[in-house]
Amino acid sequence: MFGYKKNMLSILLWTAICLFVSCNKVLEVKQTDYILDAEIYYSNKKQITAALNGVYSVLAESSLYGDHMQGRLGLEADEGFYRNAFDDNSVTYYEASPSDTKILNYWTWLYRGINRANTLMENLDRPKDMTEDEKEQVRGQALFLRGYFYFLLVSKFGGVAITLTATKSSSIYSYQLPNASVREVYEQILEDMTNAVDMVPDIQQVESSGRVSKSAIWAMLTRVNMYMAGYPLRDRSRYQEAIAAVDKLRELNYHTLKSSYDSVFIHLARDEYYPKETIWEVEFYGTGTGLYTTTAGNVGLNNGIENLNDPDKGYANGNLHPTAWLNSLYQTGDVRKDWNIPDFRYVGKPATKQTVGGSVYYRSCGKFRREYELASPKNTANTPQNAPIIRFSDVLLLYAEALNEKYEGPTEDAYWAINQVRRRAFGQPLTAATTPVDLSGYGYPDFRDEIKEERARELCFEGLRKDDLVRWNDFYRNMKNILLEVPTGTTLVLRDAKEIYTNASERDIIWPIPASELGVNKKLRQNSGW
Repeated sequence: MFGYKKNMLSILLWTAICLFVSCNKVLEVKQTDYILDAEIYYSNKKQITAALNGVYSVLAESSLYGDHMQGRLGLEADEGFYRNAFDDNSVTYYEASPSDTKILNYWTWLYRGINRANTLMENLDRPKDMTEDEKEQVRGQALFLRGYFYFLLVSKFGGVAITLTATKSSSIYSYQLPNASVREVYEQILEDMTNAVDMVPDIQQVESSGRVSKSAIWAMLTRVNMYMAGYPLRDRSRYQEAIAAVDKLRELNYHTLKSSYDSVFIHLARDEYYPKETIWEVEFYGTGTGLYTTTAGNVGLNNGIENLNDPDKGYANGNLHPTAWLNSLYQTGDVRKDWNIPDFRYVGKPATKQTVGGSVYYRSCGKFRREYELASPKNTANTPQNAPIIRFSDVLLLYAEALNEKYEGPTEDAYWAINQVRRRAFGQPLTAATTPVDLSGYGYPDFRDEIKEERARELCFEGLRKDDLVRWNDFYRNMKNILLEVPTGTTLVLRDAKEIYTNASERDIIWPIPASELGVNKKLRQNSGW
C-alpha cells in the first residue's frame, strides 16, 4: 500500500514560529538558527510540534539531503562521480581542505540539528496541553534524530565533540569540547537510538515514511552496527547486534520489497509513500517557488537524466555520471541497469530521447526521474522528490552480510535475504526460488565479494557507497582501480573523471575538521593527514 503525502506544511511551521519571534527574514533561519526563550516558546503542543519539525528540517537543508548529498560530496566513490566546474577545488573533486565550504556547512548544520534536539528535549516538561505519551513520542523522535546526526558526523569526520545539552550561544556550533573517540561517538549513537525505539510508534501508525518509527530505528541500528563492525573499529561483536536488529523488523511481518524496482523511485518522485520498502526518507514538497520555497530540494536535478531544454519533462543537469566498473556489474536481464544508468539523454523541446554514444562515462544517473513528478510547473532550480535514507533492500543486504561474517559463510537466511533482492532485479517473483538468478553454494569470501557488488547494483547513487568502501577498508584501492579504467580523452567528462580519481588519496577516508571550527573550539584536534 502507499499513501499520498500528509501534512504538507509541516516543515513550514518551524519557519512560522521563527518569524513570530522576530526573525526578520525567512533566510535568517538558515543563516543564524534560533534562540528561543524556553519560558515562552515551548509552552504548548503547537510550539513543541513546530520545534520538532525544526529538528527534522535539518535533513532537508541544502548542505545535506537537500542538495550536496545528491552527488556533490563524493559519496559515490567507485560507482560514479559528479562533474561541475563550480565544484572544482572542493570535496566534490576529492580536493577537500579544512576550509572547504561544503564540509563546513555539513558540519555546521548537523550540530545545529543536535542543538535543536537537545533544546527540545530539555523543554518537554513545559507544555500543559500534552499527555505524557505525546511528550514521550516527541522525545523519542528527537533522541533518534540526534543519534542520526552524530552518525552522519562520525562516519565522515571520525571522532567529534559530543554535547548532550543545549547551548544558548548565538554561535550554536562553537562548543568548547574535545574530540571524543570514534567508539565513544558510536556508543552515544547506540544509546540514543536504542532508548528511542520504545518511545516511537510502529511504522503503520506514523503519518509518513518521513517520520521516525520503530522500523526506521531498527533499520538504522542495523546500519550503525555494520559500520562499527568494519573499519576503523573492527568490532566483530556488532554483527550479532545487526542481525538482532533485522530480526526485530522481520518479527513485524510487514516489510517487503516492492515487486518492481523502478516503482520505488517513481513513488519518491510523486510524493507517494511505500513504507514497506522505503522505511525512512527525507520529505520535499512543491516547486521551489512561492509559499513552498523552503520545502523543495534537488533530488532528480543534481542526479537526474540530462535534460537542458524542456521544463515540462523536468530540467536536470546530468552531472552525476556512472563509471564503467558499475556498468560492468549488471548481468543481462538485470532491470536495474537501464533504470540506474540509462543510455540516453533528453534533447530538444519537446524532449526526445537521444542515445548517449561513446564511453559509459557520458551517461548520467537515471534513478531519480523528474518526468514522474506531479507538481506543475516543474522548476529548473528545485524538485519535490523525496530522498531515501534507508530502504528494506539495503537492510536485507546488510543482513546477508552480517550473517556471512558472523558464521564465516552464508546461512540459509543470508541466501533468503540476498535472493529477494536479486529476484526483483530480474523481474522474478520475490518468494519463488529462481534458477539461475538465486545464489547458492558460495563460500565465505566469494559471498562477501558478491554482497559488495550487489550493494553497488542495488543502492548506487543513494549516498552509501563511500561509507561502504571505508568500512570494508577498500576505499583507496577501489578508487585507484577506477583510475586505471578511465579512458584517455579530451572531453570535459573524461578529464574530470581522471582528475577526481587521481586526486583521491588515503586520507580521504575521512574529512578534515573545518578550520573555522578549530579556530573557535580550541579543544578540538584536526584529523590525521589534514
